[in-house]
Amino acid sequence: MRKITLLIVCISALVRAQETELAEADAILDDLFVADSLDILDLFDDLKKQDYLYVTVLYNSKTLFSGRDFGVDQYSAFPSISYIDGNNFFANLSSGYYSGVSPNWDFVTLSGGYSNYINKKKTLMATAVYSYSSYTQDVADLNNQRITAGLSYRKKWFRNALTAGYLFGGASSSFVSNNTYVSIDILDTKSFDVSIQPRFGLFWGNQTVTELVRIRPRQFEYVNTDYFQLLNTEFSIPIEVDFGNWDVEIDYTFSAPNALPGEEGLQNSGFISFSVGYLIGL
Repeated sequence: MRKITLLIVCISALVRAQETELAEADAILDDLFVADSLDILDLFDDLKKQDYLYVTVLYNSKTLFSGRDFGVDQYSAFPSISYIDGNNFFANLSSGYYSGVSPNWDFVTLSGGYSNYINKKKTLMATAVYSYSSYTQDVADLNNQRITAGLSYRKKWFRNALTAGYLFGGASSSFVSNNTYVSIDILDTKSFDVSIQPRFGLFWGNQTVTELVRIRPRQFEYVNTDYFQLLNTEFSIPIEVDFGNWDVEIDYTFSAPNALPGEEGLQNSGFISFSVGYLIGL
């Protein structure tokens, strides 16, 4: 069994960096985009043509916004339950808990989609997902809906997933991500499997930057500018253990954010993730 995570969310967060403000509707929590690679290819390879439920809990030791650490020391957890039918349709219900946010349970997300191979060699898989999020706080211009499409290529130990998404329902935004994986089997027995899958990820997105601009002597005005650019680069090394219907993974992720115009003081960050999943055949 391989890990499946269909969590697709956008999180509300008002962020200020000196005189630059990232619009709340565009503050994408990229460490929650564990589904931006639409990582169900491995699971579909191993499953029989029947219906399944997959229950998982993900814990992050640190919460980053588009790879950025804004000095809020908080951990996060994301319980999720997914339904996968024998024809490659799937649905997911998930929620997010943040230790430094009030209320702690910040959102509930419902997602649904379809995934299938598009070539005879079964090396290319296309996936489409629609997601709707409900937030505990009512924030103006916050996007609560998202459409995501992805193309994943896999051959033996190599895999690359390219994903594009459009967020709407508030101040619309878009993103593109690319994740490259190398799968290395460490131990393969009848009782359990141990593997590592190093990942290199790039994340591009829309951000609205509000700058205080001098237009006349002693007169200033706020000017909004939309940018689409590389926001974050990640490298992670997960260790995964599969035994029976259980799936356990521990992952270290190193994040290097790319500064927006006028943004200063960005620092690279690292954090640890831990997830436990259980697959139920129906």
